[in-house]
Amino acid sequence: MEPVNFSEVIAQTDVEMQRLGWTIDQGREHLIKNYGKRSRTLLTEVELLDFLQYLYLVSQPTPTLHEILIAKIKVEMQRLDWITDQGQEHLKNYYEKRSLTLLTEVELLDFLQYLVSQPTPPLEILIAKINVETERLGWTTEQRQKRVKNYYEKRSLSLLTEFELLHFLQYLAPQSASLTLHEILIAKINVEMQRLGWTREQEREHLKKNYEKRSRTLLTEVELLEFFQYLVSQPTIESSTDFDAEYEEF
Repeated sequence: MEPVNFSEVIAQTDVEMQRLGWTIDQGREHLIKNYGKRSRTLLTEVELLDFLQYLYLVSQPTPTLHEILIAKIKVEMQRLDWITDQGQEHLKNYYEKRSLTLLTEVELLDFLQYLVSQPTPPLEILIAKINVETERLGWTTEQRQKRVKNYYEKRSLSLLTEFELLHFLQYLAPQSASLTLHEILIAKINVEMQRLGWTREQEREHLKKNYEKRSRTLLTEVELLEFFQYLVSQPTIESSTDFDAEYEEF
């Protein structure tokens, strides 16, 4: 028997749960009642396939192709961690429409194929996003470790697979505010530069030398994370007295 691709099957259950309008609590209640487990990631291959088959057979109106494509697109956008604004901007630029529901089936299929072709964000970015989300939710380190241990049976984020990180982020994201990782990293970089006493000229020289860019707003999330980690690794020095005044204009 060919091994089950857990990430693919769980993505299919996501589609079916969205089609049925199930909430996370409804899904969890079903798993506890029928399998004695709180998460799909804890199911065996047989249990996971049984759950998917159950969702397929639930007595609900058969979805249209339009609805199926929209549900699959939402799953892919979650995988890529696209925010609503990114999706709307793409629709406006490529289809001159503001909503998925306004796209034709051909356009939906084209958009889905585009999303599927995009690589999943690097693990470092996923971990950084999870850290940002848990910080903003006010979670302690112990709370985060407890969640990782209870749901994934692992001791730290660094031991999670790509799918498990995406699953954890998907759980956290609906509960958080709307700031992006890009905005959070820029804010954290500001703090580190103030700690180091860096001027705008020093920053621009570093960015130009290492990334061939003049401003941190032009950096990708990967580059911002790398720049932030570089700053954090530098020892604290006495801050310049006129640094704060200069940075108010940045």
